[in-house]
Amino acid sequence: MSSRKENEQRTLDIVAGRTDGSGDAGARPAKSGLGGMEMAGIALWLLVLAGGGLVAVYYFMLAPK
Repeated sequence: MSSRKENEQRTLDIVAGRTDGSGDAGARPAKSGLGGMEMAGIALWLLVLAGGGLVAVYYFMLAPK
């Protein structure tokens, strides 16, 4: 019964990102920084903001009246 509790605790530790440094050499550390999908999302939002700004400049300043 003790091994089941140990396995449950180990699973909870892995999910929480805690490592004790013993036995699990294949575990990858938590990834830091932004990934590709996050960067693509930010780039799309910047594109939308820049496009909206250009439309606003045209509409309010450059459009024939």
